[in-house]
Amino acid sequence: MVHYVRFLQPPRLIANAKRPRRPSLTALITITTDLADAFYPGDVQVHVALAQQDNVTSLGTVRWKSGMRCLRVDIQVALHTITYPARFFFTCCASLRMDSLQLGQLPDIVSAWTEDFCAEDDMRLDTDVIIRSFSIPNGQVLKIYEENGSKALNILELGAGCGIVGLVFGSIVPRSRTLLTDIDDDALRFAGINAMKCPRAQDSIREWRPLDWEDPQSFTLDGSLDFIVASDCIYNSDSIPHLVRTITELERRATELRDRVPGPKVVISTKVRHSSESIFFTLLKDHGFEQEKHTSIEMPDKYRQSTGQGLETVDVYIFKRNTSATTHSRGGNSNLDDRQTGNNDRRMQDTS
Repeated sequence: MVHYVRFLQPPRLIANAKRPRRPSLTALITITTDLADAFYPGDVQVHVALAQQDNVTSLGTVRWKSGMRCLRVDIQVALHTITYPARFFFTCCASLRMDSLQLGQLPDIVSAWTEDFCAEDDMRLDTDVIIRSFSIPNGQVLKIYEENGSKALNILELGAGCGIVGLVFGSIVPRSRTLLTDIDDDALRFAGINAMKCPRAQDSIREWRPLDWEDPQSFTLDGSLDFIVASDCIYNSDSIPHLVRTITELERRATELRDRVPGPKVVISTKVRHSSESIFFTLLKDHGFEQEKHTSIEMPDKYRQSTGQGLETVDVYIFKRNTSATTHSRGGNSNLDDRQTGNNDRRMQDTS
């Protein structure tokens, strides 16, 4: 079965403030079948190389391990060594040779190439295509252009618990990447079990990792985000300032990775239990977020209906950050603690 290197996050060069002539080449890749219904089952080295004119230079390797669904690439590049035009490619061929289409000799894993770039100011490489390059029997090179995974939707769920919200998203949205986070080890264990057992939309990726709202700076965000989601996470007023700080930090870093605005949208669903939950919306507004949409959904309840009682509702909000807001810095420092109520040391435990 032939597998293919694919870009879930397209290759791009990220500036290094300390070494401006050695930016980092970053990408998020996966290795799947043509229908994306299975990942490469074995261990293999992925070689990252630079092709310029007739020369091919190895930049480094990353290791794909059995059981992986995606693999992060982060390799430094020396700009002074590049002769334009040039392009990057990702291959499992140790000799760095171009894939060959010969009768009865198909590659086990098809390599992925970027488009040519021609100058240092044209090195974002944020394109919507991936190139397959093959040498064919008559000595010519065949180039096939495909749409890559750069348009995939990326969602991070906070306080995921068993992961039902993120997993539903990943089950119905093709080419999506869902990252389930929680501070509770048992919750993450079950989120992982559910992620492995639940149906998966075509070409979708699921991950689950711990995230401590009291220390969001320590969380590694290895790709941009389109949505930050939290469901039933604001009932504990003691944890609300930490939650808002985490949302703000994730939005800031995700926007930087996108290298453009707008940043990710924040989706909050909640069933109001007590008035103290309103502090969440106050803090979020103070930190530069504005409400974009709000809807209330009635929860089916035959008993309440039969007895004439009103149905309970769940409120769903969509927020975006106002880029002109100056109330707080986009960084991690804020005055959130000025409004905090209760004990700062308590951590929210999602019991869904």
